[in-house]
Amino acid sequence: LMFLMAKFGFSNITGIDYSPSAIQLSGSIIEKEGLSNIKLKVEDFLNLSTKLSGFHICIDKGTFDAISLNPDNAVEKRKQYVKSLSRVLKVKGFFLITSFFN
Repeated sequence: LMFLMAKFGFSNITGIDYSPSAIQLSGSIIEKEGLSNIKLKVEDFLNLSTKLSGFHICIDKGTFDAISLNPDNAVEKRKQYVKSLSRVLKVKGFFLITSFFN
């Protein structure tokens, strides 16, 4: 989705993933497509290490599902997810989540 947004003229896009290989794959696509308006960071959304903040739009494509389906302390991790989201999203910002959860 971030690649499509970049192609439609959105700027200052940041993609995060806890998996370095996912970031590496995304970086390859960015380079191939010449999309200079996307930054990538290896980050654990539940344990953010950098000062990510001030986003107008946050889009989640699978993170909340993965947290919710993991039997290891899912309730507490969902609470931390909401805290992280409130930290990075601007007041009056938009949050879009795509979920495959029933």
